[in-house]
Amino acid sequence: LTTSSATLYFLFSSEAIVLHTTMRVVPMLDQLRKGLQLYDLRKVMEMHPDLCLPLFVTGGKDDKVNHCGSYGNCHPVFSDKGSAKYTKEVNVMNFFQDFLQEVEDCGEAKQMTAGKVMQWMTGQRHKPILPSDQKDFNITVKFNHDSDTNHAVCFPTVSAYTRTITFPTAHLKTLN
Repeated sequence: LTTSSATLYFLFSSEAIVLHTTMRVVPMLDQLRKGLQLYDLRKVMEMHPDLCLPLFVTGGKDDKVNHCGSYGNCHPVFSDKGSAKYTKEVNVMNFFQDFLQEVEDCGEAKQMTAGKVMQWMTGQRHKPILPSDQKDFNITVKFNHDSDTNHAVCFPTVSAYTRTITFPTAHLKTLN
């Protein structure tokens, strides 16, 4: 990665995503482990992992999120076409797509995956499984043009409940 403002912006965001993912999942897994011990299901799972896998993992490999899935569900709320704001917003979306592509290409080595980005944005790491959920699964992308330029770095804000991400545009000039 280069040290441009846009790259730093997404780099700091990726660290926040990793932290959020880890801190959110550990207590849930601990509670699941305790529940499985109650009926010795952990031993059954160790002896017959292939039989128990469908109980916890649905959809096989097709439920994994890739950069196209993450980006394809994004629906940006753009300003008027031709305006300076619109140009900035298109650039931000291009930077975001490049970031997702880079995460997919080398994410495992950096403990970052497209699924973790999706979980940070929506609260879930996988693609929706039911067709009705797939149809209604949208991520609204908004842009904050009013952030103060006197500080060094802005961060995107997300609302997993409403599936909305808001990107500040003040510091994003180029990807390099």
